[in-house]
Amino acid sequence: MKKAVPNPRVLTKSQAACLMVLRDPGFSQRRIAGAAKLDLKKTETALRKLAELGLARRSDSKLWSATKTGETCDFETVADLRVKKGRPPGPDAQLQFDLADRPQRDPGCPQPGPSGRRLLDLLDRPKGASTLAHESGFSRERVGQLLIQLQARGRIIFVDPDHPSWLIKRADDETAVLARDETRVLSAVPAERAADVSSLMMLKTLARCDIERSLDKLLEGGLVEIVESPSGAPAFRLTAAGLEHPQYAPSKRVPPPLRLPVRSDRIRLVLQTISDADALRIRDVKHLTNIPQRSINALMQYLKRKRLVVKIEDGFEAPYRLTKQGGATLAEMSLRRAA
Repeated sequence: MKKAVPNPRVLTKSQAACLMVLRDPGFSQRRIAGAAKLDLKKTETALRKLAELGLARRSDSKLWSATKTGETCDFETVADLRVKKGRPPGPDAQLQFDLADRPQRDPGCPQPGPSGRRLLDLLDRPKGASTLAHESGFSRERVGQLLIQLQARGRIIFVDPDHPSWLIKRADDETAVLARDETRVLSAVPAERAADVSSLMMLKTLARCDIERSLDKLLEGGLVEIVESPSGAPAFRLTAAGLEHPQYAPSKRVPPPLRLPVRSDRIRLVLQTISDADALRIRDVKHLTNIPQRSINALMQYLKRKRLVVKIEDGFEAPYRLTKQGGATLAEMSLRRAA
């Protein structure tokens, strides 16, 4: 005898949208509203009904998730019930159904009120919720409520759905924006001196793979550039485009200086002397720096092993010039000396 298949449950559109969001657990009511594109009132009503049906539950920390039944059950969707506005309906009044889905931008859909229109006017470019609160004079809570309503009506987009208040833009705004991690890395890269991945990891609580992935995106967009570092590893510096990017906000903390392969003032003097002349023989460096012959011979061999200088041609008395690593080391030493 065949086992009877249970009839699928019947949920309204709002309830179905909330249940689909809840199958990825750990959402607050505000985040559910944003993900399901519903206003807070509809979200609250839908969640309460799902809890009554045993399809959703709320934890002690006020986070919602689907129950085991809610994760696997089948359901059919009907339109949300809508009550006519005006006087309260009498006992014989009949609830009306939205028989057809309206497009979000349909003229018949409710239009934003004065407060919502004010926020839309302020969104001349992508902005965060805190910026909108400051510019509008509304409280952060009020701005959050208005943004959820505007997002439910298809007027705005949350750039990062997991952090709705981080960055918001109008639905018709085609401005290319950076992801949250990319913005953090962009703001951490210094403009004047270079920083490598290790120094950025000390500044931002991001994994190396996340920082490297963000730097690849910033390189593609021309917002940072690769420069030679004293250690020979790739280092990164802001470009003019990165400095002028609307999402760039200089970090209050500065990345630690790059580690130098050499430190002494005597070495800095030798590197600077060779750099000023472009290329010099050892005896010329000796005369210009007043370093004894034996000392300068040993020093040049040391710099050669460190890959800071290299001969420009074969021959015992061939001139030396700085390598890219040597130039980067000299530049970093000069910055620290001037600071």
